[in-house]
Amino acid sequence: EHQLGYEVDAAEMSKWEEMLAHGLADYRMLYPDRFKRRVRRGIPQCHRWQVWKEMLNIDIETVARDYHLLCDKPNQWTSQIEMDTPRTFPSLHCFGENEQKTLRRVLNAYAASNIHLGYCQGMNYVAGLLLIISEMREEECFAVLGCIMEDDRFRLAGFYRDKLPLLQRYLRACDKLVNASVPDLRDHFIKENVQPAVYLHQWFLTLFINCFPLSMVAVIWDVIISEGLPVILKVAVSILQVLKESLLQMQIEDIVRFFKKMKTYDDDAGGDMGAYKVGQLLVKHTEHVVIPERTLEYLNRALDDRVDEDFDLDEDGLEGNNTWFQGIFKMFGGNTQRRGSPNTGNTTSSSRGPWPSSSSPPTPTPPPAAVDVPGMDEEPPAPKLVQSVVATSRATTGPGSNHHYNYRPQLPQRSIPVEPIFQSTTPCGVSDDGRRGGCDDDSSAEDRRQWEFL
Repeated sequence: EHQLGYEVDAAEMSKWEEMLAHGLADYRMLYPDRFKRRVRRGIPQCHRWQVWKEMLNIDIETVARDYHLLCDKPNQWTSQIEMDTPRTFPSLHCFGENEQKTLRRVLNAYAASNIHLGYCQGMNYVAGLLLIISEMREEECFAVLGCIMEDDRFRLAGFYRDKLPLLQRYLRACDKLVNASVPDLRDHFIKENVQPAVYLHQWFLTLFINCFPLSMVAVIWDVIISEGLPVILKVAVSILQVLKESLLQMQIEDIVRFFKKMKTYDDDAGGDMGAYKVGQLLVKHTEHVVIPERTLEYLNRALDDRVDEDFDLDEDGLEGNNTWFQGIFKMFGGNTQRRGSPNTGNTTSSSRGPWPSSSSPPTPTPPPAAVDVPGMDEEPPAPKLVQSVVATSRATTGPGSNHHYNYRPQLPQRSIPVEPIFQSTTPCGVSDDGRRGGCDDDSSAEDRRQWEFL
């Protein structure tokens, strides 16, 4: 519990208990905006797994029937899964040897159930997080993993297929959004030769799990489960926006170190502003990021083996100089084999799993290796992400004011204070009737106090 959040106050807890008693599906249908705002504040950990399952609307009993037939049966990916499970959450005390064995069974069962995909690195963190959130309910995790891999709201399997086709699309879409929202930072990254492999690959392949503290990740995942996979673009752009001024002052070695150390932010070191609340602020910030319809259409296209450079994003007004992006496609070229997925020769066999599979079995390709930058031996202090997020939040959502707080955070060396990205006169968002300027529709006085503090 300590790894995943903080103690929710009684007022907030009662709201979730009311929704669950009413029936989450009915409540979500009757009050969609209110439900969305409550999810964006973070689901209480004691209810999180139940809420996730109900939002996904899957028949766990039916899907889980195959689990015990597949979980311990060796397959062509078993040896690689056994190598990767001890490397998953190695520093978490709650993820010891028994938990690693459970993770191995879940990954082994899913690889066997979807032989078109099998197993790829990155999937171990996704399955591992599901096990932590669910308190090791492995049959349920198997069903939820299958849903987010194959359901049309997520299609996460496209991140791990041969040549990583959906990952390529998300990288391209993110590049366009970054070019539109923080073009100066994009230009700086090009100048410093900061490639997507430095940060975006890990952010997307592990859905931020291996990049930030788990309490922060849990809030981000609440929104992913609720709103679908494209929301990760909003999260990525928001992170770059709030950290822009710091990153603009760094050279490539500092940038690489900065991104690597973001996941080591210590909840205890943050005092009242721990990683969980930083996650809340980050999710709040994503409300300012709009994904154009043209981009969503691009992301939702059927996956095939063609490179999607033929799809014109110009209609979004996002297309720009794509020199930086061209390197992405080169990383995924060739016929190299994806780690952990031997070439079986026969590529026409069908999937045994209960979820739809790709149209043809891939010849797997490894995810691109992380960039190795000289002079990385020194371990810098963990980057103070919280100060950047708080600075931006206070400048953009300060209670009842159009002026900036006089706030000058302590940022990493060679960085300068973050300037506000948006102006707002609204401390808490949207009122009950949808008007801007009020606190959340069902906010208590305690809610208002907390959000004004944030």
